[in-house]
Amino acid sequence: MSYKVKSSRITILGKVFPGLDVLSEEERDRVLGAIDSLENFNPDGPLPPNVQKFTPTHIPTFYLLHVDPSWRVIFNVNQQNEIEISHLFMQETIDYMFRNQNEKI
Repeated sequence: MSYKVKSSRITILGKVFPGLDVLSEEERDRVLGAIDSLENFNPDGPLPPNVQKFTPTHIPTFYLLHVDPSWRVIFNVNQQNEIEISHLFMQETIDYMFRNQNEKI
């Protein structure tokens, strides 16, 4: 199964599809709607309130999209200004991985 968002600027990498497949139809619609909302995302402009930017020293800059209280999407903007959706996961996963840190992502 493949998923298409309205914009040709946004690409959902194949490794995200299994995660989309297990979502309920309502969850999938919310996730794809949030992804589609990135169509006008400008990495040089102010960030939308549901997007966080990360600039680690050892890997390229990436962004975290807060879909809703449960779901998160990691994306990056390539050199052609295209958005690549690379990961989909639950907030619980982040909470588990970083349970010893005080800051919530």
